[in-house]
Amino acid sequence: MNSSIKKLNEVDIEKTYNFFKELEILHSSKLPNIFKRTDEVEHIKEYINNALNNPNQIFFIAEIGGEPIGVIETLIIKDGINPVHVDREYAIIDKLIVKDEYRKLGVATSLIDTTESYLKGKGIKEVEIYVWDFNKNAFNLYQNKGFTTLCRRMIKEI
Repeated sequence: MNSSIKKLNEVDIEKTYNFFKELEILHSSKLPNIFKRTDEVEHIKEYINNALNNPNQIFFIAEIGGEPIGVIETLIIKDGINPVHVDREYAIIDKLIVKDEYRKLGVATSLIDTTESYLKGKGIKEVEIYVWDFNKNAFNLYQNKGFTTLCRRMIKEI
């Protein structure tokens, strides 16, 4: 497969809307008590437009022949607010979405690798990733990429 990865820019924003909508549908169907689903995409457009103006939010898009097949969003965090934490700068991969037909073909791995290279160039030494418990395929991918469980966040209905 001959895909290319580039940093998302204002020209490519519209290419990402469907990815974020797909993610919204997946998460809201699995966790409707946490994620909302709407029929519109205006909130997604606003989110991405605002994020592109934030130097601590980075998006990369994977394409084949100019057609988007995956996107990754990463946040750079400067932690020093919590008095029990050491001051540190790290990144969080917040969203990673690949079209169904391109899964298990190395697209997600390439997006993660590109992101890690970019972060290393910025002097970032650690990257975290969120994965919801229902998403076993993503969990396995992240483990294979060397991520380990740092903590568990649990929930209980009362």
